[in-house]
Amino acid sequence: MSAATLSNTSAAKAAPFTIDRALAARLTGGRWLGRQEAVTVRGACIDSRQVQPGSLFACLSGGSRDGHDFAATAVGDGAALVLASRAIAVPVPVLLVADVGQALGQLATEFRRLARGTTWIGVTGSNGKTTVKELIASACAEAGPVHATHGNLNNHLGVPLTILATPADTTVAVIEMGANHAGEIGALAAMASPSIGVITSIGPAHLEGFGSLMGVARAKSELFAALPPDGLAVLGLHGLEHACATVGEQPERIIAEVHRIASGRRLVLVGGAGEPLPGRLAEAGIEIETPAGVALVPLLGEHNLANAAIAFQAACAAGVAPAAALRGLAQAAPVPGRLCPRRCGGHLILDDSYNANPASMVAGLRLLSRYPGRRLAVLGHMAELGAQSEAGHRLVGAEAARLQLSLVAVDAQTQALFESYRSHGGDDGVHARSRDEALALITHRLAVGATTVLVKGSRSAGLEWIVEHLVSGGRVAP
Repeated sequence: MSAATLSNTSAAKAAPFTIDRALAARLTGGRWLGRQEAVTVRGACIDSRQVQPGSLFACLSGGSRDGHDFAATAVGDGAALVLASRAIAVPVPVLLVADVGQALGQLATEFRRLARGTTWIGVTGSNGKTTVKELIASACAEAGPVHATHGNLNNHLGVPLTILATPADTTVAVIEMGANHAGEIGALAAMASPSIGVITSIGPAHLEGFGSLMGVARAKSELFAALPPDGLAVLGLHGLEHACATVGEQPERIIAEVHRIASGRRLVLVGGAGEPLPGRLAEAGIEIETPAGVALVPLLGEHNLANAAIAFQAACAAGVAPAAALRGLAQAAPVPGRLCPRRCGGHLILDDSYNANPASMVAGLRLLSRYPGRRLAVLGHMAELGAQSEAGHRLVGAEAARLQLSLVAVDAQTQALFESYRSHGGDDGVHARSRDEALALITHRLAVGATTVLVKGSRSAGLEWIVEHLVSGGRVAP
């Protein structure tokens, strides 16, 4: 399996799942409409444009669209069962339920309960979930067919869709789980029922929902609590000390709480400050060193050395031979929008525009500081930090100044970041009130000469727009 196909491992046909009238009522409390007593589905979807023959089509309502309005189209394209919250006239069975999303999860839980012959791995964390998920899939690929979450479909809808899409011959399934409130990871883990759990990192992300760093640790550790007694729990510690210093917490307390929640399950700690990761940063990526050998993984940054070490641990726990896991890691590829290097004439753009929190911002800035020559940090705001928002932005601004990086801060929500940059001695920065203004300022700066540019912010900052204009808009001098 090549790196290019890792995010689309669901291309193989999903395993068959037979649902009859009695099972549907027992699982969901729903009512079966239609003469046909049972139907076998293969996979599920919530977008009628993605229907494949035999799919279950779930009619979700919300926003400006109502899935019920597209049910007939979905059936015409091959949907074999419709999950709905109101009666609709289609020539296939309809399972009528009170809550379509909840029923989808209940069906996925039963599918997973019946699945055999697959090792299930759950992945969550404050940073690096999608990257580690892809790295685990790469590391396991030589041992047999791998099924992994597509993109970052990691919520209460994405997880059941991923589970129901699992092909019958899957050796390892890697399920990414995201959350911004307590209880969500536990619910997702109950669906996937993994035997291996991975927390990539614990950091100050989604503090609006979790309340504190300890709240983050407890919420993420719901994954470990869901493991079987002999399950393996892998905890990434990279960046934990810095995160604790940011919010006035103690790493020892965080680790002790995770231990408590893991409740006797085997817990492996990866990347702690007291145990440097074996490996090094290289020009073409990172080199991970293990007793089985060395692999050059074509990803950038010290944090990705930690991510690769986590993935190696998880793959070996899934039964993959260490040498095969290393070969798989060497085939990995950057995930778009997550520290993905892109060329723009003579400039190198480090596209990390997909998301951000203080810990990942600091990791990106430290990586940028390692590049020679002209370096420019283009930073947007960080969302969902709650009461820690101003402190988090000020910490990032201070770090950019300490590393002596040039800065373009984008939008009004980065005012505290920019002020901190200036107050900590940063003397080559500007504050742009909009993306258009930022693009003009960046273009002017890049015209001076070859520059390495880090573009990073939360999804809501929309900085991928700047990246695309730089890379393909033809507005930057070579």
